[in-house]
Amino acid sequence: MKALLLLFLFASFCCAQKKSENTTKAAVDATVPLILKATLPPLPAAQAVDRGRYLGDDEIPTYEPDLPEEDEQSDEREGDRDSDVSEERKEEDFIDRPTLDRVPHPEVERPDVVSVISSAFNNRKTFSCPKIKTDLLTGTSIGDLSPEDVGIIASMGDAVATGEGLWPQTDIEFRGAAFPIGGDATIDGLVTIPNILREFNPRLTGVSHGMGTRDQLPAHQLSVAVSNATSSSMPEQATELVRRIKILRDADFNNEWVMVIITIGTQEVCAHCRGPDVAALQRAIDILSMGLPKALVVLLGPVHVSSAFNQKANLLKTRCSCSRNQSGGFMDELSDSWQKAFQRLQKDADEHPFKRPTFGLLAIPMLTITSRFPYGLFMKDRPLLNRRGHNYATKWLWNRLIAGDKYNLSSATLSQDSYYCPSTGCPYFRTTANARACQLLSLTEAKDTELTLGSRGKVLKKPRRTVKKLYTIAACIVVIAFCVVITVGTIFYQKSKQSRHGRFEIVDEAQKKFEEAKAEEEKALIQRANSRLERRLETTNDESSAL
Repeated sequence: MKALLLLFLFASFCCAQKKSENTTKAAVDATVPLILKATLPPLPAAQAVDRGRYLGDDEIPTYEPDLPEEDEQSDEREGDRDSDVSEERKEEDFIDRPTLDRVPHPEVERPDVVSVISSAFNNRKTFSCPKIKTDLLTGTSIGDLSPEDVGIIASMGDAVATGEGLWPQTDIEFRGAAFPIGGDATIDGLVTIPNILREFNPRLTGVSHGMGTRDQLPAHQLSVAVSNATSSSMPEQATELVRRIKILRDADFNNEWVMVIITIGTQEVCAHCRGPDVAALQRAIDILSMGLPKALVVLLGPVHVSSAFNQKANLLKTRCSCSRNQSGGFMDELSDSWQKAFQRLQKDADEHPFKRPTFGLLAIPMLTITSRFPYGLFMKDRPLLNRRGHNYATKWLWNRLIAGDKYNLSSATLSQDSYYCPSTGCPYFRTTANARACQLLSLTEAKDTELTLGSRGKVLKKPRRTVKKLYTIAACIVVIAFCVVITVGTIFYQKSKQSRHGRFEIVDEAQKKFEEAKAEEEKALIQRANSRLERRLETTNDESSAL
């Protein structure tokens, strides 16, 4: 009876404990969303520039509430017009907007960070990117090429590189304001790739200034792009560019790194709606490779401007006469042809049997710009970018070079994003040579261990002897050997003159002994004769003295 009572009490206690656990779990489940909501405040505008810095975020599933339909429609109505002004996202848009609260899925781990951008800039006042060339070994190959190593800048391509139409209400080529080559003003007034590079290396040459065609501007301004050019004309431009670089007086192209930015495809797509001439682009790359000892070629495809709400739709379609009336998938197929062509060029460059570690290609199929007001990035009724469009193109390309191919455009708002400083973990231009591994090597370590960085960014052992040193050693060995042969030959020759027999003559042992005895006898006779003669001389001298 007592045992049954104890069993009943134990069962009652277990049931009560289980009910308490279920109640606690339900309370926690109901409280967690409130805690998450309380700990995720709206993103301030000042922190908006940090979006997209941690690369790989685009691979993490996120949960974002949908925008209200009236907001999307009002944004599209505002952006559905041509203008030279595009405000992108205003500062108040970042306050209390649920679309910016990105909550990673709890079961998905954050992938490894490829590049962590710790600093950025917007103008010369905020420019504080660290200079690394005094501490690290850089510029030995494409894998360790830093912005400080670039000494010559050049551009090829179509009207995107010539700056056609950037001067309002004209078709003048404003090369000094074009984002790949323009050098008018500084980053305080005009942000271009050369103006950013000049903050790292003030001795940068090849920058274009002012307005004019290729033949009107001086030859030392290395902008050989031609408006309305197609991919088939790139070999001619490459030949002209190599000719101009070789006659430069302000820089030694054999020792200076050259960055060549090629913008091609925007006008070709609009005029012909076709893919690129891959063979011609390959010939142009080969010409640059043979003519430039140290160069990084950045090949940019057609402009792809899209709305933030529909990033796949290329607004270039409605501005090109040959594609305006085509189906919705026409531009997708055209973009695929350019992407496959550029992938082929990149693969050929990376796997070339005669590839040099000091020459590299970075093929980017599309110059992608996303905006809430994308029509404000175009010139009126034309497929070319206006000044704001060039500003956005500069920002996107520079951040792409610094952050790599995982630069998260979908999370980065170009108008609010800053220009990135090189990552502290990999302070080089991100190319296929250092995409998987990026190693840092200080000048002290390189000197002590005689190490350098290879073409793939890997640490390699320096050759102990250079070619010149090997030739010197070989010449010394030949001279020493010659002297030894002459000395030894002279000694043997003198000994052979004292010998009574030939070098290869066979002498009998008995005959040899007989000859030796005869020689001793002759020697003794000669000594006796000499003694007798000496005695006679002495006797004669004595007699003469007596008289």
